[in-house]
Amino acid sequence: MIKVTKRQIINDAKKAALAARGTLTRDFLRVNSKFTDRQRSKFFSSHEALIQEAGLTPNEPETSEITGNSWNVFIPKTRLCTTDDVITHCNVDLHVWELDRFRAKDVSKDSERLFQISAFFKKRKDYLAIKQEIKALKEVAELNALPPSTKYTHAVKSGNLLEINIPDVHFGKLAWPEETGYEPYDIKIASTMYMRAVDALLARTEGMTYEEVLYVIGNDMLNADDLEGRTTSGTQVTNDARYHKVFDVVRTTVIWAVEKLRRIAPVKVVVVAGNHDQLSSWHLGDSVQCYFHQYKDVVVDNTPRQRKYHEFGACLLGFTHGDKGDRADYPLLMATEQSEAFGRTKFREMHTGHLHHTKLEEKHGVRVRILPALCPADDWHSENSYVGNLRNAEAYTWNKCEGLTNIAIFNDQSQTPIETTVTIK
Repeated sequence: MIKVTKRQIINDAKKAALAARGTLTRDFLRVNSKFTDRQRSKFFSSHEALIQEAGLTPNEPETSEITGNSWNVFIPKTRLCTTDDVITHCNVDLHVWELDRFRAKDVSKDSERLFQISAFFKKRKDYLAIKQEIKALKEVAELNALPPSTKYTHAVKSGNLLEINIPDVHFGKLAWPEETGYEPYDIKIASTMYMRAVDALLARTEGMTYEEVLYVIGNDMLNADDLEGRTTSGTQVTNDARYHKVFDVVRTTVIWAVEKLRRIAPVKVVVVAGNHDQLSSWHLGDSVQCYFHQYKDVVVDNTPRQRKYHEFGACLLGFTHGDKGDRADYPLLMATEQSEAFGRTKFREMHTGHLHHTKLEEKHGVRVRILPALCPADDWHSENSYVGNLRNAEAYTWNKCEGLTNIAIFNDQSQTPIETTVTIK
């Protein structure tokens, strides 16, 4: 029979205490120890005597307390030592919480490396703002529970689809002509320009009838993605207004556009994330979905996917911002991700933005079309010589049998010449 020593009993109790993550009780030790009560009693008169000699006096228990917008975590003894360890251990949702302060104090004993952790989290400001925005929007939706009836001007089985796709508007961007050498730009100019473009494109496509309207939003519709005026990846950009104001103007503008488009025919809204507004474009789509949730003639595709597709007769249309992946791979991606629709269709296009200029490439029966942008150059684009592109918006008419049959173009440079819109004081 193997002889049991006092040191073995103590080491075994310490190991059990680590597993307990708090006070080592008699019952927990019985279940998790390889020794019996009888073996322990040969060296210690009581459970408390063992705890005392092993240095396992009761510690503060692990606490995790959420109060309002604060979350405080305290772990008296643990092998965890990094912020990532604690975030995983506490299952912290970083979309909601951000780490404010963190401390890991070394409380090691003997050969066991242990830390005392104090972590303090606070709710993200942008999360609170979005939550407040959604609450306000739902209140508006409740007041307008029954959507107004619409008498379509078209909505006949014409076999035509109208695509309104205006990427890279960058609501909230600020451009000063004295600095850039080009047209001015701010939140008010952006909203007026966008509405003017939609009105013009609808006027230039009025001669045809449509049974469906495809309206693409997102695509860097917002210039910044957080309260600090940064893009999704954290790049600081020059902004005209605070995030809340920009979001409110964008939402109001998009709702205005949907209401105009649904007079023509039922509308499908497709939300495409951009590199400037990946998060805010999703929340924009969610707001639009909330607003139109009882409208039978408005459908919103707000799935958080990088690439979206729409099949219309012999046409297969794909949408992505264009900042991720290689454009040369888009035809193969379309064939892979939409294999059945790809086989059914003949006219296939991927529509992207991001580059603020027009370009068309064709490979193996798939056209990749880079759409133009309406907004003028800001300080960064001017400094890096990304200037001079025509500021256009385009609308496309698709026929179920013939594919692309018409492109309507709106040029905003003829509307807002720099010398008539800016007065330097």
